[in-house]
Amino acid sequence: MKKFMWVIVVTAAAVFLVYHFNVQSKNTRLETALANQYSNQLTSASEKLITLSESIDQTLLFQDKEALNQPLEDVWRLSSDVRDSISALPIDHETSTVWMNYLNRIGNGASLVRQGKIPVEEWQKNMVDARKNLISLSDQWAFTNRNAGNKDYIVTSFVNNKANKENEKNWKALGDSAKAYTESDFPMTASETDKQKKKDLQHIKDSEITVEQVKQKFFKLFPELADATIHITESSKDAPYPFYHVQFHKGIRIGYADFTKKGGHLLSYLMERPFDKTTISVEKMKEKASTYLKSFGYTDTELVEYRENNIAWHLALARKDPNNDALIYADGMHLKIAKDNGELLGLNAMEYIQKENIGEQKIVQIDYQEIFSGDFKVEEERLAYVENKELQQRLAYEILTRNDSIGTHKTYIDTETHEILHTEKLP
Repeated sequence: MKKFMWVIVVTAAAVFLVYHFNVQSKNTRLETALANQYSNQLTSASEKLITLSESIDQTLLFQDKEALNQPLEDVWRLSSDVRDSISALPIDHETSTVWMNYLNRIGNGASLVRQGKIPVEEWQKNMVDARKNLISLSDQWAFTNRNAGNKDYIVTSFVNNKANKENEKNWKALGDSAKAYTESDFPMTASETDKQKKKDLQHIKDSEITVEQVKQKFFKLFPELADATIHITESSKDAPYPFYHVQFHKGIRIGYADFTKKGGHLLSYLMERPFDKTTISVEKMKEKASTYLKSFGYTDTELVEYRENNIAWHLALARKDPNNDALIYADGMHLKIAKDNGELLGLNAMEYIQKENIGEQKIVQIDYQEIFSGDFKVEEERLAYVENKELQQRLAYEILTRNDSIGTHKTYIDTETHEILHTEKLP
């Protein structure tokens, strides 16, 4: 009998240990899921706070009522978005209430300025400190969320603040919430999320070239690959426009190049090989890029910016309007140049070849003192084409301004209507 009881006790203990282990494992998995959820929420809220502070910067940049209208509307909208994000965070009620009220005052203030019920000067005076507070809060959340979300800290500060570990109902509710957060009920297909970037190249009036002609053109543009093994195929029937695809292989170098069937224009180029640790100068890199563009016949471009990684420079260029030298950003081109010897690694001329249809537009002189507020300095000025809200290409003044309080901004103002088309804050 005693032996039987001992078996029952041992069995019960084993069952309890297994149950306890399963519960602990389940809770640990749930903690991880919740930590991920709150980490994502913190990241989202922090990013929205930065965007809100940048929109506030724009309300400090301008004094013209029309120029202020859109930034003030953005502040009103974004303050509401951030309030929604804060309400979703499992922070204590007092902290949540304070920040919700603070953001509500910012949003209401922006709305009142738009209606003319609060002087612009009073708003701008108050927002100098407000933007600093928003950036400070964003930095705090970014620190809390360091290393993609410190699980132990987030669980202690957020998860346990929302639910008691012993309360199974709350844990189940939070588990369902985490599951709903991580699963998508209506996933988008690739075709739905990918915007139509390619067009039929109907404006190209050149006659079609043959396979032999594209082969000759390839070797002419890339003489260093004259003895490479190449294979040429044509695009499929459902391609947005006909082109030739040239694959090549020479020693340690492999890659491809695409040419339009009409006229044999170089669309794209990509080459891969091992890299040395040497690095040429930036000036040499720019000289190499200019040489490549001339050899390809793309001489009406201007370097807009360049970035680097450990093996290559990535260059962004834009077409220049022959009539006024305005940059046409929509007609862009990208180059990839090796850092060790300046060899061309990649080219993408898709947007450049598509070529936007640019119409005539008046250039009306503008007084920047009437547009911008406070102390500012115009550091650069030129013309550029950018899209307006109707996605039309408009000629604009591209103005780089510096303000000691809010930093450097690039602003695009329509040359005819003086509408603010776009403003961005620079690092």
